[in-house]
Amino acid sequence: MTKTQFAHKNCFSSYQELIESSTVVFKDTLTWLVTRTEYGFLAWVNNSLDKPLGYFDTFDLARQEIIDALTLDL
Repeated sequence: MTKTQFAHKNCFSSYQELIESSTVVFKDTLTWLVTRTEYGFLAWVNNSLDKPLGYFDTFDLARQEIIDALTLDL
């Protein structure tokens, strides 16, 4: 999936708009983000657009999903 397709799938007009609407939770070689969408809070990684971490009811749940994913990688 392209960046533009990913943005459109989540109801943003462009990838830049998606990024500007996102909160960075963690950054290393990848950027781990949470974005509020029409479907809920999207937890995702900037290089894994085909497999977002999921949609959550709250920002805190989405953020926790990222923390849990990072902890599993350690």
